Amino acid sequence: MVIADGIAQLPVEIYRDLPSGKGSEPAVDHPLYDLLLHRASELQDAFQFFTTILLHAAATGNSVSYRVVVNGETRELIPIRPESTTIDIETRFMRKRFDLTFENGVFATVGAEEVFHLSGPGWRAYKGLDPAVIGREAIGLARATEESQARLHSNGARTGGILAPADEKVRLTSEQLSKLQSGWAQMQTGLSNAFKTFVSSGALKWTPLAATGVDNQHLETRKHQIEEICRVLGVFPIMVGHAGDQSPTFASAEAFFDAHVRYTLQRWIKALRSAINTQLLTKDERREGYHVRIDTTELTRGSLEARTKYYQAALGTNSNPGWLDRNEVRDDDGWNPRPENENAGRLLEPLTMAPAGEARPATTTAARPPEPPPSEQKSMEPRTLYVSRRLLNAGEFLAWAKSQGFKTTLAESDLHVTIAYSRKRLDWSLVGDDCIICDPKNDGGLVITPGGPRVVEPLGPQGAIVLKFASWALSRRNHEITEAGASSDWPEFQPHVTITYDGAGVDLSKVEPFRGALRFGLEIFEEIDENWKPRID
Repeated sequence: MVIADGIAQLPVEIYRDLPSGKGSEPAVDHPLYDLLLHRASELQDAFQFFTTILLHAAATGNSVSYRVVVNGETRELIPIRPESTTIDIETRFMRKRFDLTFENGVFATVGAEEVFHLSGPGWRAYKGLDPAVIGREAIGLARATEESQARLHSNGARTGGILAPADEKVRLTSEQLSKLQSGWAQMQTGLSNAFKTFVSSGALKWTPLAATGVDNQHLETRKHQIEEICRVLGVFPIMVGHAGDQSPTFASAEAFFDAHVRYTLQRWIKALRSAINTQLLTKDERREGYHVRIDTTELTRGSLEARTKYYQAALGTNSNPGWLDRNEVRDDDGWNPRPENENAGRLLEPLTMAPAGEARPATTTAARPPEPPPSEQKSMEPRTLYVSRRLLNAGEFLAWAKSQGFKTTLAESDLHVTIAYSRKRLDWSLVGDDCIICDPKNDGGLVITPGGPRVVEPLGPQGAIVLKFASWALSRRNHEITEAGASSDWPEFQPHVTITYDGAGVDLSKVEPFRGALRFGLEIFEEIDENWKPRID
């Protein structure tokens, strides 16, 4: 199930190469597109179909599905149970032959062109090996251990032994032995008779014969058999909930999950992709550029922090050009593009760079302001840096804060978002402006659209209560300023607006975060004011 569920959740799509030869697009008009992505037959949707065939293939080495073909097009794929399938080869023409028994009892012998066959590793060229045959000893021992434990606990977790007269000289007749045995079994065997007292005439002695649980090492044996069976199937034990002797750390568990995708799932994904390309697509279709794509992005998608860093680099920085535009980032993260923003679909490039062999655009050079006279060049000397944007809809924000029980708040003029706080001195001219992410309808401001991940939490040692929110634009800008040489008092940048420094009497667990739009003004560059706290108070 680990293999079947892991791959069945992935989208399987038919793609077509673009006429230019660069890139491809979904072939939504191809008959197989809907069949593989949405509904495989009248009996199963695509997820159920791939779960079934991968379970068959992983558990028995082979999966066979009957192809319902109409006018040369595959209209349905119907899985056949492995026990109802026989795969053989015609010795004369060396072609595969499949003997199938359908659910309604109908028997048919068909050729390879009438079925979809997915096989695992095999010794023979025409079918895969059955893992139950390869690992029969491991599976047999696991079953025996399971049955042994079941019998032990069915008897109230009491082991077997000998019930005999205490006096060795006493000899019981056959009739007495029979009555004693039946009476003992009736009063002591089974969970319902656990801890009952057995009363018998005569002095009897009980001598246990079975080994103790410590001697049998039941738990260790069962753990070992889990690992043995996982080894046969090529699955990491942690993926079936077995961590071994030690619980994995978060880092090691993440490494195991990545290894599961790479070394367990990828080989089955490759087998499935190859089977679809060669069995369901014709040679002419492959020649025309049709192929199947199985997107594994969801399996390898990182945490929010890891994706933030990746997208920051992908969009580009002051020193490195980007390879994704903002609409492509939004699409990759499951958001719709922003057609109203013309710049959202453009790749960003540092002003100091141009394509190889070309000069920088003349407009860029012309737009550069003239060099300041020597008396003014002092303004570019290295200094501390504090970059912020003031909250323009502060009144709406404070009304929300009052409704949530905050008795004291910052003044409207003090509400802002901090972008950079660098005690390290640097040349401000290296930072540059942020016109690329500005909203053209807001005179260079920035609007954080309503909704998204938001939370109200304490922050820092000063007792601040803040509204934390997500913003690719602000995170990217902070990354640019850091690359220009700025320092930070915090290891990670988290956009936020400080509400108050006095949250007494407010139960933060009951506070509903502000869900409206956050409208920020222009970037403000200042030197750090170490005595800011008294002014805020």
